[in-house]
Amino acid sequence: MKGKQHQPHTGQSVRVGPYTIYAAGGSQLSEDRADEFDILIPLSDLFGHLEAEDHVVVECHLPDFGGVPEDWREILEQRIIPLLERCEQTGEKAVCYCHAGHGRTGTLLASLIALLESEKETPDPIVAVRERHCSHAVETRTQAEGIFALRGQEVPEGHSFHY
Repeated sequence: MKGKQHQPHTGQSVRVGPYTIYAAGGSQLSEDRADEFDILIPLSDLFGHLEAEDHVVVECHLPDFGGVPEDWREILEQRIIPLLERCEQTGEKAVCYCHAGHGRTGTLLASLIALLESEKETPDPIVAVRERHCSHAVETRTQAEGIFALRGQEVPEGHSFHY
């Protein structure tokens, strides 16, 4: 599979549109490493131990191996993108993470790419996130459907999914 090979996801930077967000697997994100970030975006409810008092925490739980909520666009446009704008202005850092940093993390990243980058610039957000983050990003067809729905499109043929 094309893209970055599987590696530990401990908070590496990923460009989405004009912004930088950091991506991690919660199982690999130590408390010391989490302290390097100002804003935590847990995509799973399993990592409450990282929610320290000195962080802004924006919970955005997605089901493991599942899709996105009906109000996904609103969540991204009203909660996540304003945080990325804030980080751009203040120099703060936001990190998103699920268990391994693949499915839910990849879905969030690809969704941001779908919204923030034109179809001409980035025809396929899943290909883009697999190149920028990890070849295992976006694990299910259901996740892919939620990403492409943001652009009013069907999932293109040729994608492979791990589950």
